[in-house]
Amino acid sequence: MRLLPVLLLLTSLSLRAQEAAPADPLVAQQRLAAVLRQATENYDRGDYKGTVAILGALQGAAAGDLSVLNLRAAALTKAGDYAQAARIFAGILEANPGYFPSAYNLAEVRFLSGDREGALEAFRALRQRDPRNELLRFKVFLCQYALGRGEEAAKTARAMQSAGSTPAWYYAQALLARRGGDEGSARKNLRAARALYGEDGCRLFDESIAVSGL
Repeated sequence: MRLLPVLLLLTSLSLRAQEAAPADPLVAQQRLAAVLRQATENYDRGDYKGTVAILGALQGAAAGDLSVLNLRAAALTKAGDYAQAARIFAGILEANPGYFPSAYNLAEVRFLSGDREGALEAFRALRQRDPRNELLRFKVFLCQYALGRGEEAAKTARAMQSAGSTPAWYYAQALLARRGGDEGSARKNLRAARALYGEDGCRLFDESIAVSGL
């Protein structure tokens, strides 16, 4: 009878171990999805350190999930840790060269860290894979603009559609007007972009201009 408490304890420990490391792939996938939801909520609130902490606590296969690694590196980018973010994005692409989100984010890190030439080359390569992507065309324009290549930037802007699916044309026109000293036209184009595409549709473009200091 003295063995009974020991057996009960071992059974309890065994059950806890099963709960901590579920053998059912579906359960593991559901738990990972829950962690990603929480991390994404933190990211959207601007809590980038919290996002990194949540994802950094994952272990095993979950820690190497592409979505986990990409979101973690994106949060590091927002926190200003460009070197570590670039290493993670590069590692993802080494294992999965076709993973578009990390290729885009690595190009963005290059731009933010001051490597405008490297960013331009990377965004151009992405455009070859997705030539109709208006955001990528705008990123190419933004790199050219930041590098002081006015003629190239203007040529890229002329290829944009004023009635496209994004406000890329309006933002390009605003920056070109601003460079020419016509702040009134710049503001007019930005107001038109918001009227047509709304705050959500303009958010990525606003961020692109803000973080580039243009």
